[in-house]
Amino acid sequence: MLATLDRRALLRAALVFLIAAVGITAVLTMGGAAEAATAETEAVTTTASSGGTNLLIQNLFNGIVFGLLLALASVGLSLIYGTTGLSNFAHGEMVTFGAMITYFLATPQEVSFPLLPFSFSVNWPFWLAAPVGIAIATGFGWIQDKIIWSQLRRRRVAMVQQMIVSIGLSLALVNFIQWWMGGRPVRLVTSIDPRNQYGPISVGNVTLISMAIAIAAILGVAFFLQRTRLGRATRAVSDNPALASASGIKVNSIIRIVWMMAAGLAALGGILLALYQQGIGFDDGTKLLMMMFAAVTLGGLGHPYGALVGSLIIGIVAEVSTVWLPPDLKFATALGILIIVLLVRPQGILGKPERVG
Repeated sequence: MLATLDRRALLRAALVFLIAAVGITAVLTMGGAAEAATAETEAVTTTASSGGTNLLIQNLFNGIVFGLLLALASVGLSLIYGTTGLSNFAHGEMVTFGAMITYFLATPQEVSFPLLPFSFSVNWPFWLAAPVGIAIATGFGWIQDKIIWSQLRRRRVAMVQQMIVSIGLSLALVNFIQWWMGGRPVRLVTSIDPRNQYGPISVGNVTLISMAIAIAAILGVAFFLQRTRLGRATRAVSDNPALASASGIKVNSIIRIVWMMAAGLAALGGILLALYQQGIGFDDGTKLLMMMFAAVTLGGLGHPYGALVGSLIIGIVAEVSTVWLPPDLKFATALGILIIVLLVRPQGILGKPERVG
């Protein structure tokens, strides 16, 4: 894990990002001439109807917003991998879980617990339901590590088997959420978000607040890792668990804190994504899982700062690509960028090269 972001690392990140941006622009321009013409026509129409909004700049801004919200979940996934070596396939369901719990607490409609014959309405205000939902998701992260992952570590179960367990947990959770909350998308808030025009960018108040919360949460994680005793212990466990244990650090306690933090960040990301997308479905976290893995791998496995950089790149590429390509292909474009960058820098943007064999 990086203790600091030195100048050489930033220069490498900028160089790789520039190469990837130039490459994807060339591919999209050569392979999508017809789509570009259609997009240009639609952009002109949009400009005329929305008071001069530039499609490319608008999508660039949307990509930054999406990247910040994706980073909340990706950073937690990266911390889990850095401290345990586990690729947690159930992490996407924690994104959905946080949003669904918040909906359960905030909706004025009647809800019920699984297998209970009666229904009721909680109808808490959103400002109260969201923190409680994050707290419940954080507790669920503690339960997961207490019941499952700590037991597997104690029995020295190999990482491949643990990864298979996480896949099974992912399937169980996504089906449980569908059974409990239903298959239709839900909205956390029903009020209409007023739009503001800042030059060529149109943005809603909720989106601005979500960006501010995401930036504050990311800065909080950075402060925790760099300036607190527990954060330094977390970085030590990530670098060398055996040496950290020999130094007196309680490795299992640190890992449990990481699981709780990752679950809480994923829940926060799910809530903000639900607001940004104006709804969330039972399988949205599963759909985002590949984007999270792409961001973590792109930035460098086990590096939380790399996960942030990777998430921003994935978000920007995914949204900007819709200027030339159909929106259904935006995630495929982001994965294409992952392949291009890893061909240039296999260890990821902020990762360190390692000797194999």
